[in-house]
Amino acid sequence: MMKSLKAILRQDKEAYKVPRCVHDYIPINSIYDDGIFKIGNRYTKTFIFKDINYLTSGKEDREDAYIAYSEILNSLDSNAITKITIVNHKRSREDFENNILIPYKNDGLDEYRHEYNDMLRKKADDANNIIQEKFITVSVLKDNIEDARKYFNGFFDELKIRFDNLGSKLEEVSLTKRLRLLHDFYRSGEEEYFRFDLKEMMQRGHSFKDYICPDSIERFDDYIKLGDKYVRVLFFKDFATYIKDSMIAEITSLNRTLMFSIDILPIPMDEAIREVESRLLGIETNITNWQRRQNQNNNYSATVPYDMTLQHEEATEMLKDLSQNNMGMMCTTMTLVHMADTKEQLDADTEALRSAARRNLCQLAVLKFQQMDGLNTVLPIGCRKINALRTFTTGSLAVFIPFNVQEIQETGGIYFGENAISHNLILCNMENLLNQSMFLLGVPGSGKSFFAKLLIAFLALNTDEDIVICDPEGEYAPLVKALGGTVVNIAAGGKDHINAMDMVEGYGDNDPISDKAEFIMSLIEQIDPSGVGANQKSIIDRCVKLVYRECKKKKATTPTLIMLRKKLLEQPEEEAHDLALALELFTEGSLDVFAHKTNVDVNNRIIDYNIHDLRAQLKPSGLLTITDAMLNRVTSNWKKGKRTHIFIDEFHVVYANEFSAEFFNSAWRQFRKRNAYPCAITQNVEYLLASVQASTMLSNSEFIVMLNQASSDREELAKLLNISPEQMNYITNVEAGHGLIKYGGTLIPFINKFPSDTKLYQLMTTKPSDKETGGTN
Repeated sequence: MMKSLKAILRQDKEAYKVPRCVHDYIPINSIYDDGIFKIGNRYTKTFIFKDINYLTSGKEDREDAYIAYSEILNSLDSNAITKITIVNHKRSREDFENNILIPYKNDGLDEYRHEYNDMLRKKADDANNIIQEKFITVSVLKDNIEDARKYFNGFFDELKIRFDNLGSKLEEVSLTKRLRLLHDFYRSGEEEYFRFDLKEMMQRGHSFKDYICPDSIERFDDYIKLGDKYVRVLFFKDFATYIKDSMIAEITSLNRTLMFSIDILPIPMDEAIREVESRLLGIETNITNWQRRQNQNNNYSATVPYDMTLQHEEATEMLKDLSQNNMGMMCTTMTLVHMADTKEQLDADTEALRSAARRNLCQLAVLKFQQMDGLNTVLPIGCRKINALRTFTTGSLAVFIPFNVQEIQETGGIYFGENAISHNLILCNMENLLNQSMFLLGVPGSGKSFFAKLLIAFLALNTDEDIVICDPEGEYAPLVKALGGTVVNIAAGGKDHINAMDMVEGYGDNDPISDKAEFIMSLIEQIDPSGVGANQKSIIDRCVKLVYRECKKKKATTPTLIMLRKKLLEQPEEEAHDLALALELFTEGSLDVFAHKTNVDVNNRIIDYNIHDLRAQLKPSGLLTITDAMLNRVTSNWKKGKRTHIFIDEFHVVYANEFSAEFFNSAWRQFRKRNAYPCAITQNVEYLLASVQASTMLSNSEFIVMLNQASSDREELAKLLNISPEQMNYITNVEAGHGLIKYGGTLIPFINKFPSDTKLYQLMTTKPSDKETGGTN
């Protein structure tokens, strides 16, 4: 046996003590407030790391992840034992009720809340409802806690950089989190009852084990009973020559409380090479002796047996990996524990796990009369009681890659569908993003407006935040009316008026009046093909300042476009009269809806600006004016400390010309700065990407929802967002409500369907067939 391995086994050797109570089955001797445990003569600390999208990545990305993970394994210290643990645990019912469901308010909208909550409950029941977490536990022999802390700090700093390079994120696990992890396993089904306060525990003289241990432990030859739960520990007994990198993901996909651990004991390089050379020498000696015996029997043509040849090839390959390919040698133990409510279910789950291993030509075996030692080995506490060691190189061990698919289940998150691979709920809390700009992209019929309406419904039913919608097709009016909002119908000759000259305190980025003048320039630009030149800009800037100054002097109300046009007619320049003529459309013409004082309730928390009845050539102008009204609302709410959600449909229209694009680009920046969450909805991604400003906005946005995309749009999105061909399959010829979500640096395939037998669905759907017969979007 190798010298370093002997030393580790000698260090871990402990005298057996007969357990006299449940506490004695938990091998932790001491705990520290920074999350360090002392087990025997070793100190242990646990770190948690985030999953990455490995299974949905392309071949090159998988290879890069494999190499990066191999480097992490290579960096492990040979003086420490490292345990990688994958933990499956079910979300507690209390957590689901408190953090996901919408509370009732008795405001006349509880019927819709009830439908929404029923949908969430059904989704949670149909989904795995399993939260998977991944941990690294390091166990090191040190003289005192101070030395252990220094070691763990250095280990964390080095490993964090490597996980960042992999695209994951490594964080320290607090004392409370480590104890909760054990409590949730030992007392499965009682997760909501965990309470722990270190100071209070010490004052009362309690043991920390009182807060985590099960009520009882019963030991049997091949399983354990923790309270009323049945638990069984298995270990990997044999491995195939070739193993798929998806094997661990397949085994840990069982919809049960489960833990899978890999204990890694790195061997120093010089010792590893000597060991392999010794093995190779032994194999060659055996081959030579076999050939000598054959020669003595005059059998000179005999070939070396296949098993000897294979052993020689494997030993030679391992020596090459160690000496030339920068790989290390690892001694590992792989253990797995799963939990069930009944013995029958436990046996069935065991067989399912063993079958999954056999499909990968590996062998999972049940520990006999070592179940308690196996349990302490698999738990992420840093203990190893099972000596079923197997030797791997870094490259072969890296095949057991712990990454699967990323999940988004953030506290306080909004439901955005279910993960298309794991089928867990996707819960996004946009406050956690660097910026809250959102794009919703998809071809007609892909479910864009339905997705937006579902988000609007949640915000209206679960928050007190304001919602402002620009609705070019009049799709949102039924939902807004049902939720108690105001629908402003913008139409030629209509009764509803919005004053385009309204301007709240703090309007714009710098000088409010100059920014308002820029808006007027954009408005005229929309209707005057000849554009706005330098002379016209100066005149507009002058006249806008004059009308606001006069209103302020007279202490009158906000000026209107009618007043501005009169001021233009008073100017001596011919260009001013041309501008007045262009503005006539907005004052005395068919679009005078923006020329009068506002006469609708713009203080309602939900406002839908419906511009469906505007003629096609006037919609860009109407959209621009609505955007300016939104900016006023955002600024006003910002002063009050209130958040505003902005939804702009047919977003590509604002980029029809350069000047309006510039104005909207400025407004978009102000939305983000002033606690507003803008959502742009469009089907014409190609039009957006043709604009430098729009493509910059898209690439800088942290939240992008991609539904079914046209062929040309897919190619452009793949380049812009670095989407692999495998991930592109989720937005290629898919059903409505299927697609990809880019959330920060995460790309997740999703399915977003809503039950059709609800009033909310009928308010949100735009399909005529659904209106008549029902369906699922």
